[in-house]
Amino acid sequence: MIDRMKALHRRLDEWVHPSSVVFHHVPKCGGTSVGRALRKRYLLSQATVKPEESFRAFEAYTGRTDREEMLIDVAALREQMLLYHLFDNTRCLAVHVPYSEVVHRCFTPRYKFITILREPVSRFVSHYYWSYGKPAAHARIEEDFATFLGTDRARRLGASYVEYYSGAPMAADLSDPELIARAIANLRTRFDLVGRLDDLPAFQMGLRQVLGVRVKVGHENKARQPTDSRKSVVTPELMAQARDLCAPDIAVWEAMFGAGRNDG
Repeated sequence: MIDRMKALHRRLDEWVHPSSVVFHHVPKCGGTSVGRALRKRYLLSQATVKPEESFRAFEAYTGRTDREEMLIDVAALREQMLLYHLFDNTRCLAVHVPYSEVVHRCFTPRYKFITILREPVSRFVSHYYWSYGKPAAHARIEEDFATFLGTDRARRLGASYVEYYSGAPMAADLSDPELIARAIANLRTRFDLVGRLDDLPAFQMGLRQVLGVRVKVGHENKARQPTDSRKSVVTPELMAQARDLCAPDIAVWEAMFGAGRNDG
């Protein structure tokens, strides 16, 4: 009886949701809202890979204490967690996991792959303020903004799109032109939908076309610090430095959407 009920459950889910989906969530691109909207829509079969919990699992299993290096190396565990859920036939995955050649090879065309991007410099600043001043968080940032801009972490943060879409999240140099080109190529050819945060109506329309279901995206996970207070810290000079750091992601953004528009 249990097996029959499971089979009925799966047939019902497949009828309600014609397509299965993996949503790759880059931090501070509006992905929390997108992921929650998708998971509510696929309520009968959905899961996520959370950054904090996956890092803590990696920390406990390895016994390591080199946090900055672990922030990079945990990518392998997250890819494995995504693969587990896919082999378990979960219909909707909204995950903080970079694009994976293995996942794509094993699960295309069974799954649709989607993501959403945000203008890189505004994403960089938002990510900094989201992580700053959280002493218990695994990905906390402890330096003030000016000091942070001189760190290796800031250089990687300015290449988040390369990290997430090149297929080489653990690469030492994410500013490598070859990796930037691979990130652009993967977004163009391996993803079924690439949206932009400053045009949510078009993204929602794309979701309906690609997935065959209506998904209404709200607005969650807002930054804690008012924009006005940021302006007193993020001076034009520091913003110029941040823009330089974001050169890899700007190259990806402009390749996908052109250089004329941004949401910053």
